[in-house]
Amino acid sequence: MSSLRIGIVQMASTDDKADNLKKARIMIFSAIDKGAKLILLPEMFNYLPERISLEGYQKNAEVMDGPTINMLSQIVDDKKVAIIAGSIAEIDQGRIFNTSCLIAPGRKTAYRKIHLFKFGQINESKVFRAGAEPRVADYEGLRIGLTTCFDLRFPELYRSEALLGASIIANVAAFLEKTGRAHWMVLLRARAIENQVFIVAANQAKSERGGPAYYGNSAVIDPWGRILARAGAGEELLVTDIETGRVEEVRHSLPLLDQRRPETYCL
Repeated sequence: MSSLRIGIVQMASTDDKADNLKKARIMIFSAIDKGAKLILLPEMFNYLPERISLEGYQKNAEVMDGPTINMLSQIVDDKKVAIIAGSIAEIDQGRIFNTSCLIAPGRKTAYRKIHLFKFGQINESKVFRAGAEPRVADYEGLRIGLTTCFDLRFPELYRSEALLGASIIANVAAFLEKTGRAHWMVLLRARAIENQVFIVAANQAKSERGGPAYYGNSAVIDPWGRILARAGAGEELLVTDIETGRVEEVRHSLPLLDQRRPETYCL
């Protein structure tokens, strides 16, 4: 079996964009030094205020060839790795999207978060526009699906990306501690098991600075639902290898996707 070394940056982002980018850069290079070829950053890694506001995100939003993505693209081109640029606030014709981007040498694949989070006093739809389609990107002969945080609760998206050929599906997140303790690992394992894919998830770390409490616990799950690696709550770099042939092995022994009966489903 061929293997791919995954690096997951679990950082505690703030509203200080310069500091966030400096920290992300340091942790990315540490992952590269440890041999990682695919590196994930969490949701809103370059700007994450204590309170969501349209004004704050308008001020900090960037186009897809702006300074944040360009900085990461330079690392990708120099080091011949791929980076899933967590997500950033992307501005496009005055509209703001929560956009993740897989940057590989010579190409970029952007995904706009489809399912916008609403819980308690938090309502992302007051700031962001929803994306409209799944995204699956090619890297090193693999198909990698892109999802963001709240998307994890919608199995239809993960099934769509699996049917588009994904053998790895990434989730970049700012998953809260309150919901994370109850649901995070359960959902990650469920999405891996039902689609027989690797799930690689980068979450925001729990911060000691106050503000929202994020859950951390970034993880890599194999197609059988085994937890291959799991971070703690605080800032951490998680590095682990996945055996990419494991997807085909699991699907051969338990051919779930072949046994689907979509003509009987009411969606």
